[in-house]
Amino acid sequence: MKKSIKVYLLLALMVSGFACSNDPDEKPQDPEEEGEEIFFSDTTSLKSATLNLMNYIPTWEELERFTGPAKRLTLPSYEKRVLSWSGLPGEEGPFDTARNWMPQVLEYSSSLVGYFGVEGGVSTFNDVPPFSLADGSRIPIPYPLEILDAKLRANTVLYLYEKSLGLYNTYVHFYPPDQEIDKFTTQAQFYTWFENRFLPEKVAEAKAAELMKAEKYIPWPLEFELFIAEVGGIHDGGFLSNSSEAAVLAFANDVKTKILNTVKVEYNGIVVAHLYNNYERPGFDYWDQMSYSGFDEIHFALFPPVDAQTTGLYMDTQIEHYTKVVRNSGNIPWIASEISVYEWYVEDGKLLEYEKGMYETVFTKLEAAPIPPKGISPAGGYMKSSAAKEYVKNYFATH
Repeated sequence: MKKSIKVYLLLALMVSGFACSNDPDEKPQDPEEEGEEIFFSDTTSLKSATLNLMNYIPTWEELERFTGPAKRLTLPSYEKRVLSWSGLPGEEGPFDTARNWMPQVLEYSSSLVGYFGVEGGVSTFNDVPPFSLADGSRIPIPYPLEILDAKLRANTVLYLYEKSLGLYNTYVHFYPPDQEIDKFTTQAQFYTWFENRFLPEKVAEAKAAELMKAEKYIPWPLEFELFIAEVGGIHDGGFLSNSSEAAVLAFANDVKTKILNTVKVEYNGIVVAHLYNNYERPGFDYWDQMSYSGFDEIHFALFPPVDAQTTGLYMDTQIEHYTKVVRNSGNIPWIASEISVYEWYVEDGKLLEYEKGMYETVFTKLEAAPIPPKGISPAGGYMKSSAAKEYVKNYFATH
């Protein structure tokens, strides 16, 4: 399941050698030598600041002239986005680490938005520096707050630039899918970590999301059911491994409520509950008893398997249980926020043949759902076949 958690960029692995050349908490000094670049000034544009993030991350004070006038964009009645992708470790991605980094990020985002004709931005939290600690080692999760602060400032620049292009976005700090989350043997250990490490991260994120007037914000680092399973060690000897369904749900509800109450203090936009449970898997149907009342929107992920026929059966099951969750939550709007046809879920050598049909099956099933979603986000950056890309492009053009 770790592979299917997220398709967001694993830049920390790819560019661990990069580092910002200035202290991000200090304003840049006047150049000492003629011709030396001034990294940020009162006339620096958002685009210039974005392109130069590998060299300098502006301070919050310097960002005030951009965050001050920021406003949330009006969302379309039916939201269409695509997800970006650069591959798992060892796989080929769209960026060349030998080239200037941020221009490639903007080029890649522009190409996806332009090709699929979507209104939502595709940039992610992991597109921007810092990519490593000062000694070149990998950043641990949750991030140290000084690293998180720099990352949030860099994201603010990038997201405000996308906003200037008319692209709305959902702000989320997804942990890299190959990076393990701490597992706890007692609830007391978990809550110590939760209060001292996790919630401070959420406070910082929510403040940044509000400053940049992010249209939406997801306040957890992977799909909620998976997050609870990870920290509680449901599958590998943690404190939830032998718990009853009622105990798991009680714990999940407490964590969910504490996170929501924390971020609502700082953030005034749409707070999203991002979810995934494979309801075809025996023994875990109890997740459809959850309610996300108090959230503004639900985002469900979908990972179609095998072929179009099997995908149809999978979709029937997922939609049945997703509908229960939506109804439990007061019929708040929901979006199919990730639809990813992954190669490892398809018979070897068959992805190019099956991919279009699997996406078509998903979209058709979503249209016929008892409570249809108000938007979809297929993994456009991962699509392998021209047929699938053309199908999604044409679907977006007519819906």
